[in-house]
Amino acid sequence: MKRTGRLIELLSLLNTKKSFTVKELAIAFSVSERTMLRDLHVLSESGVPLSAIPGPGGGYRLHKPHQLTSLPLTSEEAVALLISYESFYDYANKPFENETLSVMTKLCAILPSEDLQKMEALRKKVRVTNPKRTVDTPFLRPLLDAALAEQSVQIEYDSLQRISTRIIHPHYLYAFDGYWYCRCYCFLRLGEVSLRVDRIRQFTTVEGYIPESQDAGTINQELHTLPLRIRLTKKGCKLADGHHQLSNLITPLPDGSGLLETTILYTEIDWIVRFVLGLGQEALVEHPPEVIDKLQCELANLTERYTSKRL
Repeated sequence: MKRTGRLIELLSLLNTKKSFTVKELAIAFSVSERTMLRDLHVLSESGVPLSAIPGPGGGYRLHKPHQLTSLPLTSEEAVALLISYESFYDYANKPFENETLSVMTKLCAILPSEDLQKMEALRKKVRVTNPKRTVDTPFLRPLLDAALAEQSVQIEYDSLQRISTRIIHPHYLYAFDGYWYCRCYCFLRLGEVSLRVDRIRQFTTVEGYIPESQDAGTINQELHTLPLRIRLTKKGCKLADGHHQLSNLITPLPDGSGLLETTILYTEIDWIVRFVLGLGQEALVEHPPEVIDKLQCELANLTERYTSKRL
């Protein structure tokens, strides 16, 4: 059970006005006594009025009456807030993890017992899941702080091709498919890029680096970019729909097929080739020749590899 759901059910149980020992609560929720003590501490730190009764027959209970100010929220509105938090649950790191958990706990604490039970029933019927990635993002919060301060930073970035040192100016963070990304201006690429936050190995703030003006940046981008045009079958459009950076660039055609048109950096050719290879015969690159040449080279290498294995 997710920790948020466990805290809600724990509050609901304590709302029965009975006393429970840590051992009883741990057994009820199939967790260790140490984990249960941490959960009770979280509730207490969030303002939930818990009472600890010592001695035989004692335990933890919810002190009545609540001294917390109530909020005019329906159980549906409370679920909406809770789900917005749980949508990030599967991410190993979150920018405001402790603060958000505290808010959710306080929200549950001020709801009447009946509304709390209704909210938990609704929460179990609506799930938001993301792939659970085993990656760490130690620089997630520092990147957010740099973006808020409009501060440029020097990073060591481990891309698919190589490890590079570059200076970036972070704009914002976004989450997709279990990964955190940073949209930023890259002084190495002289343009806007999206970088995987978990691939950042070192991080240092720097002074004196200001992104070029929009017009100058556009000129630099044009000097380093290629026009891309890919024709997609109807099935290809559906397959490409899950790609967070390219799906919105597909123009649907009357017969259900689509046309993807954009510009790419020279350094993004390998990335586009991998995308096209993943679509197989459902995609046809019409431009530029650099991407077509790279595709032919990759296909020739694949053909040679699998031909040699059969000999």
